[in-house]
Amino acid sequence: DGDWHAYGRDPGGERFSPLDAIRPENVASLQVAWTFRTGDAYQPKTGRPTAFEATPLHIDGTLYLSTPLGRVIALDPVSGQQKWAFDADVPRDRGYGDFASRGVSAWRGGAEQRIFVATIDARLIALDAKTGQPIREFGDAGIVDLRKGLRIAPEGFADYQVTSPPAVVGDTIVDGSAIQDNARTTEPSGEVRGFDAITGKQKWAWDPAPQ
Repeated sequence: DGDWHAYGRDPGGERFSPLDAIRPENVASLQVAWTFRTGDAYQPKTGRPTAFEATPLHIDGTLYLSTPLGRVIALDPVSGQQKWAFDADVPRDRGYGDFASRGVSAWRGGAEQRIFVATIDARLIALDAKTGQPIREFGDAGIVDLRKGLRIAPEGFADYQVTSPPAVVGDTIVDGSAIQDNARTTEPSGEVRGFDAITGKQKWAWDPAPQ
């Protein structure tokens, strides 16, 4: 189908769409249909400004995207009108090394669909795709704190952050991280972890550094 279900469209990240309405011979005639502004541009007191790097998902007639400040927005793809927005209330002046969010992920279980976002301050959040409300039974009222459960916990707030959408493998949400490195021997460990898509409980962890 023509939907864009994942960050790279398919599980292999091929970024290929079978849609053919836009072709080399007509691309020059395209015009702007609508513009939506998130309003989330921000220059911290120190460090890099926010950067909009999200690849929106298109699923069943809705666009889903995220912003560096932790907002998830659902839009009508025809009109550009906002359907709903969720604000994770990301703290702004914490010295992030890469102040960006590259998108959200989608999971479907039966008739239920959830949107997952991993915020730059390292929270994994599950939202109802129809309403944008947190899924209360996931983690702690919809949130899993990714700073907890690491082999080496982060010392500084910006030492451990997440900028990319998690991978969805069946009923497992797989999440990595971006860590401060080359500064000290006690930098946070960069385990890749799998979480249950329904409950938020950790299923497994893989540490790339041999112990």
